[in-house]
Parts: sequence; C-alpha cells; structure tokens
Amino acid sequence: MKRVVTAGIGLAAAALLLVGCSDDKGSETGSASSGSSSSSSSSAGGASGVSTGGQTSVKVEGQDLSGIDLNTVTCVKQAGKINIASAPYGGGAQGLAVVMTDEATPKVESLGLVVDGSALAVSEMGGMKTGSAEVAVDGDSYTITGEAQGADMQNPMAGMITKKFEITVACS
Repeated sequence: MKRVVTAGIGLAAAALLLVGCSDDKGSETGSASSGSSSSSSSSAGGASGVSTGGQTSVKVEGQDLSGIDLNTVTCVKQAGKINIASAPYGGGAQGLAVVMTDEATPKVESLGLVVDGSALAVSEMGGMKTGSAEVAVDGDSYTITGEAQGADMQNPMAGMITKKFEITVACS
C-alpha cells in the first residue's frame, strides 16, 4: 500500500510539474536551430530570462532520452526559481520538468520525467522524499544528476522503479 501511495504522489508531482512549468510565449515562435536564443521581460515577479535550445542533453540510465525535442527545452529564471521544461516529438509521452532554487548552490525542489511509459519524480512533499538530485553549476550551464523514482504507468501495481538521470541545460 505504501508503494501505491508513494507512486501516486510521484505521479501527481510529475503531472503538476509538467503543467506548472509550461510557459506562454505569446507571439514568439519556436526555432529548431541548434543555437541558443534568449529573451527577457519584466513582470510583477521581477525580471525573468528565457533560454531555449543550446547545449542541452537528457540521459536516463546513461542513454539519451529519445522522444524529447532538445530544441524545445526551455529554462526560465524568475522569482528566485529556475524552471526547466521540454516538449516531446509529435505529441509523444516523453517529458521533462524541473523546478530548482536560483541561488549559488541550487537545490532541486521537484523533478518529473516521463520515460518509456514510466512516470518518475524527485520530490519532497509532506515529509515523504522521493528520489534524489544534485546540481553542479558551470557559468550558465546546469548539470542535474541523481535517481528518480516512480511507477510504470502501464503496470502501476508492479512496484517502485528507480532510474539514474543526468540533465545538462544552459540557462541565462
């Protein structure tokens, strides 16, 4: 029963991350170039920067995560947080969402990955910790490593699964 509850919390966290990390770019159009672009705007929460594309990689168990369009990975710094999100190819199910603190030594507050039908998460809610993550910063490049836990969405009763991940993204 504890596994089912933990899996449910992880799935809910991943779903909230995917919804909460989306951004409304208004009239901006996405670019499939391999370079990086950024824009800044001012809002009630203070200045924000948006970075897309660039030197992004997402690996799970040492392999590139297929199904994610790396050119759509967006990094937004606003109100003391860094939000990273991706879009899948052609409406697929793969996905990535990260929320971390914007400080000298960032801390991952939540992370959600959808990998081959498995919803995986790193979070700490209500005293329950799921997975682990560490962040290394090199200029405007962030490398997030750790282990995400979750459930196979096709067979959630099979129990918890754990997968190692490494995410590298530029965020200015």
